[in-house]
Amino acid sequence: MLRFEWMVTPEEHLTTLFDNQAMRIRQAIRVLAQRRSAEIENWMKSNARWTDRTGNARQTLHTEVYQMYTETLIVLAHGVDYGAYLEIVSGGHYAIVTWALDYWGPIIMQDVQRLLG
Repeated sequence: MLRFEWMVTPEEHLTTLFDNQAMRIRQAIRVLAQRRSAEIENWMKSNARWTDRTGNARQTLHTEVYQMYTETLIVLAHGVDYGAYLEIVSGGHYAIVTWALDYWGPIIMQDVQRLLG
């Protein structure tokens, strides 16, 4: 009689395949976030609606990408202490971070949807 024995159970194999696929997806999203991060930073600097006095507020707008285990974050920020003021003064007329989130959020979601097929 022929005997059959699993070297690796189907459950173990599927778990490994799932983990590998999840890792590849996270890596692809991180690459996407890094690419878009640079675009967002340039967009914010080009589209900030305030009149420059020193240029510091515009020059120090920046983005950073953080990779957590299951999350990829793109942080948009001012580099000057009065950046929060620019976001709220005049009913948000000079807000650039908020405007960037509204503008780029749907674009990034479309990118992720295309990535996931």
